[in-house]
Amino acid sequence: MPMRVSTTVLLCLALFSATAQQKAGKPADVRILETKAVREGDKISVDGRVRVTGEKPLRGLVIIFDFRSPEKEVVTSQRAIIDEDTLETGREGVFHSEMADSARAVRYTVRAFDMHEKELRVANPGPYPVE
Repeated sequence: MPMRVSTTVLLCLALFSATAQQKAGKPADVRILETKAVREGDKISVDGRVRVTGEKPLRGLVIIFDFRSPEKEVVTSQRAIIDEDTLETGREGVFHSEMADSARAVRYTVRAFDMHEKELRVANPGPYPVE
């Protein structure tokens, strides 16, 4: 009986580590290189740079900023279109977006989609502070 238990445990560990390697093996499609959100009067301005890091070119790039409350709940989202053309791996894009100030927005996270609304994997998604 103890041999069966140890064999089962080893099998489970092998399956778990194989699954973890698969998940860790998928590279991000987009990397946030820098981003900053600043309150200016009654607006919040968000600026930054991204790089396409995936293996395949992207058909357009849309960045979504999820502004979060102190309780980490999304209070509003804003989108910025980086480019509607095909973006090759290694290409960088710049974004600038303005939105009406939301007093409860203290941090934000970043998501990305292609022009066909397929969600992309993002490296360095945040959260980032709203200054």
